[in-house]
Amino acid sequence: MPVYRQYDQINLSGLIVSLLLVCAVVMSSGPAKAQGTCGPVKAPQAMLEFNHKDPQLDRHRSVRWLNARAGGGARYLVAGLTEYEMRASFDMRFEPRAVGFGRYCLDPVRVSPKVDVVKHLVYVASELNRGSCEYNVVYAHEGEHVKINQGMEADIRVALDDLVGDVVRKVDAMFPLAADNVPSAIKRLLSEYGRDFKRRLRDIDRHRREQHRQIDTPEEYEKLSLACGPNSAFQNDLQAAAR
Repeated sequence: MPVYRQYDQINLSGLIVSLLLVCAVVMSSGPAKAQGTCGPVKAPQAMLEFNHKDPQLDRHRSVRWLNARAGGGARYLVAGLTEYEMRASFDMRFEPRAVGFGRYCLDPVRVSPKVDVVKHLVYVASELNRGSCEYNVVYAHEGEHVKINQGMEADIRVALDDLVGDVVRKVDAMFPLAADNVPSAIKRLLSEYGRDFKRRLRDIDRHRREQHRQIDTPEEYEKLSLACGPNSAFQNDLQAAAR
């Protein structure tokens, strides 16, 4: 019985927070204030760079190779597989703004994460002839996995908007800082929101994996294995090829 499995990876180990310490002081044009918080703070420019990678079809892998790639010992025969991997970096910039009495507020200027899809491969067992019923069944199922992967960008954009809102609320509620405390405050904020972005990506990835699991169920495998009749390659040729 065939399995159409999603194998994927999100590479977050290389998530980089660029520490952009702005030394220039932006003088306030309004009246200085010695008390109260720094609000209202203008929202920063938010720009997500998402570099897509169109899914590539690989029909040169045997069903035995696919089963080994999927980890071996599967309850079902693996006839199709999708692999997805992305890498992300995070860039954020604050500028100090003088508010009088030697005190400064921090204005968020830019939030610009970058996501690169570095792998999006779709494997269909080489034993299946293009255009055959079995090939079409496997290809269509892997296409559902591709659609889920391609929804990542929209989810990340929503998460970025939410992160920007958090930044504005936090900085808005901050009290003016002494000049000596500005560099460490900027470092702290950059580190905090770099970790926050990483956490949000992991949450999105967990949700994506759950979506994949919802279409990779024993019931779905059973349905797909019978889609081409009781004596199809799913029951015969592929079983023999996997041994």
